[in-house]
Amino acid sequence: MKIASIETYFFEYPLEKEFHPAWIPGHAQTANRCVILKLISDDGIEGIAAASVFNEDQARLVKFIVENTIGMFLIGADPAAIELLADVVKLYGLMLGGRPWLVEVALWDMLGKAAGEPLYKHWGGTAERLELYASTGEVATPDHSPQMALAARDAGFSAIKLRAHSWDYKDDIRAVEAVRDAVGDSMKILVDANQGWTLSPIGPQWDFDTALEFARAMSELDVYWLEEPLDRFDFDGLRRLRDGADVRIAGGEMNQGYHEFTMMLEKDCLDVYQPDATLAGGVLMSRQVAAEAHAKGRLFSPHTWTTGLGFAVNMHIAASVENCPILEYPWEPDSWNPQARDGMLTEPFLAENGYVRLPTKPGLGVELSPDAMKDYAKRL
Repeated sequence: MKIASIETYFFEYPLEKEFHPAWIPGHAQTANRCVILKLISDDGIEGIAAASVFNEDQARLVKFIVENTIGMFLIGADPAAIELLADVVKLYGLMLGGRPWLVEVALWDMLGKAAGEPLYKHWGGTAERLELYASTGEVATPDHSPQMALAARDAGFSAIKLRAHSWDYKDDIRAVEAVRDAVGDSMKILVDANQGWTLSPIGPQWDFDTALEFARAMSELDVYWLEEPLDRFDFDGLRRLRDGADVRIAGGEMNQGYHEFTMMLEKDCLDVYQPDATLAGGVLMSRQVAAEAHAKGRLFSPHTWTTGLGFAVNMHIAASVENCPILEYPWEPDSWNPQARDGMLTEPFLAENGYVRLPTKPGLGVELSPDAMKDYAKRL
């Protein structure tokens, strides 16, 4: 089997309601926008993947990097040479940016389809379903978030993640307190401080003392983990925070490459490692980080807040490792719902009483919707 051609598409699926992501203060998102990649073999097998983008211009940048640079090594290559090709993706990704990690995802999809088995089974996984946590996307408030938590509980979720990104961190504490009062001990509460990175010139920036005070408050509220309480490159600060607060510290979704995770693991910065195979270095790296975290007695739970295709690959990774207790399920029902997130797929991933069932079809186990591609995709 050889790779015969490459196709890239800009996909723009409208949301039913504006979405205000906590990680981009001041921004109102109106659509799920991504670049969709197809790698097509000489015997007709298609490997598919996606990467989130802001607009068509950014999608064209991804197309250029994938087709005009990495593509030189892809056309005519055997996808079974996955480690060599993943190294090419890594080199160009770190040199040119653009997060071309979706290439490796599409290669794995091809290999899984050629082998006739879902990727998680291809990697040795045996689970039939995974437990989920409802991951909200907008900043938590004392008034609205308790209602969200109760709705998530009614939908079968045993855990919910809240977003803390208010100008006054004490407002964030009050929001978590209100949710704890509403759900008691019937749910795990996770909190994402959204301090690891920013895509906006506005927004609160915590120093170490603020992060420590907040982390101690989260411990008192029996929060399961506190995510990204400091900048993703503040390795020493993250380690000090772990030492000073009795709450799990999570992060790593945007750390770009194994060299950064190596430093985090050596310094023992985190209790929960969260690489996203579409954002932070690809599939092989994510699985390696999971294995090394497991060897240190640390947890792994990949970030999944991108697209239906992004959720799919990270779900397969989570199902193939030993130390993923719970998986992120993006859940902002009025705007970023499964239909919007998975709009490019024939069927969305639906939570069933707080769990997701693993696909039985080969590769990623998903298919692009011909109707959605016709209505919302543009060939680049």
